Amino acid sequence: MTRNLREVVAAVQAERRAKIVAAYRQNLIAKKKKRQLVVAKRVLELDRNLIVIAVLITALPIIAALAWMLTALAVGGGIQ
Repeated sequence: MTRNLREVVAAVQAERRAKIVAAYRQNLIAKKKKRQLVVAKRVLELDRNLIVIAVLITALPIIAALAWMLTALAVGGGIQ
């Protein structure tokens, strides 16, 4: 009878340890996924900023050229 009781106690302790380990692993997995999401969010934000910079670099010379052409037309429009 004593041996059976020891086996039962050992099995309960082993099951408790297994549950604790499983919960710890789930916590680690959740933290890892959260960290990955934060990194992905930073990358997307960086990409968005790079796109804005590229658009500005492309658009500003075009806008300046159009402004120059409109100014030239407005100033020189009366002289033909």
